Amino acid sequence: MLQLLETFSPSQLIIFIILLAIAFKEVVTFVLWLKDLITKRDTTKETEVEERKKNIERLDNVENTVNKLKEDFGEVKEDVKLLIASDKDDIKADLTKDHHYFCYRLKWIDDYSLDCMERRYEHYRDEKGNSFIEQLMNEVRALPKKPADTPREV
Repeated sequence: MLQLLETFSPSQLIIFIILLAIAFKEVVTFVLWLKDLITKRDTTKETEVEERKKNIERLDNVENTVNKLKEDFGEVKEDVKLLIASDKDDIKADLTKDHHYFCYRLKWIDDYSLDCMERRYEHYRDEKGNSFIEQLMNEVRALPKKPADTPREV
């Protein structure tokens, strides 16, 4: 140590100590930077893992929702089929009743009643009704026409 003091001047020693302190500070700064870099990388990986988990949960929720909608849609389809069948039965009964009234009782029909029956029959055909009603409609169409203000029997 004494030899070191004899070899270098006090100003050189001070500069050397300052450079050594700066180097030490830079090494500490480098170590801290490296530690932050590794921590950020780990944090980024954890964040990515958490994001993936959240995305998987979202996908599961979407899948569950889609499955529920499929079930609901299936139920709605069945309900619509039932409503169409019921509507066909209603139209069939109504047209049969009107047919019997006009063909067997009055033996004539007015234009308005025929038009109403035609529209109901069109709905019946749209709902894929059978040809039974077609025969009844042909018989109603063949009836003589009278004005709507002609008194009807009750």
